[in-house]
Amino acid sequence: DIDIVREIVQDVNGSVLVSATVGEGHKTVEALIRDVVLYASLGVDIVKIAASELFQQADFFSETKKQLTTCNIKVVVVFFADNPLDLNLIAQLKRNGFYGAMLDTQLKKISLLELQMIETLREFIVVCKQHKLISGLAGSVNKSHINRLLMLNPSFIGMRGGVCNERNRTLTLAGDEVAKVKSMLLNYNNVLEPLEI
Repeated sequence: DIDIVREIVQDVNGSVLVSATVGEGHKTVEALIRDVVLYASLGVDIVKIAASELFQQADFFSETKKQLTTCNIKVVVVFFADNPLDLNLIAQLKRNGFYGAMLDTQLKKISLLELQMIETLREFIVVCKQHKLISGLAGSVNKSHINRLLMLNPSFIGMRGGVCNERNRTLTLAGDEVAKVKSMLLNYNNVLEPLEI
């Protein structure tokens, strides 16, 4: 919801990066671009879009490059682990000014680690790094998955249900779970060199 995004950006007030997704189901490249520009205008640092059939249109990359990436809007493309993964698209993302790529689950019934082998996740992260894109992993992830995902060294790990009450993504955030995950990530980050993109 646009009003909630605006409120979150104001409350955070630049203290941390804020990302938001524009959702799925855009019928045209123009409609997708319009939503990305809208969210970026609210002060969102990174806008996430889903890899979709629109990527196959002849003008997709030329239009997004002209209207988004040359305007310094940081766009991360979300690939769904439920579908076949085309790593060749990652090189196209870099050539056309995208900021990063993320692997997530679409249906949220099982976790990313149940849908994809760890070797596939590692390859995804490696290809992103080769093309100097940030990389993210998400999809019904909780703190029990963190150590395995951290071994792959993604730029970020996304959680929603994993830090909600009863691990239910439709319920409210559980502050103690957020604190535990934050502590685990801080401990890991403190032994790493800063990630260079």
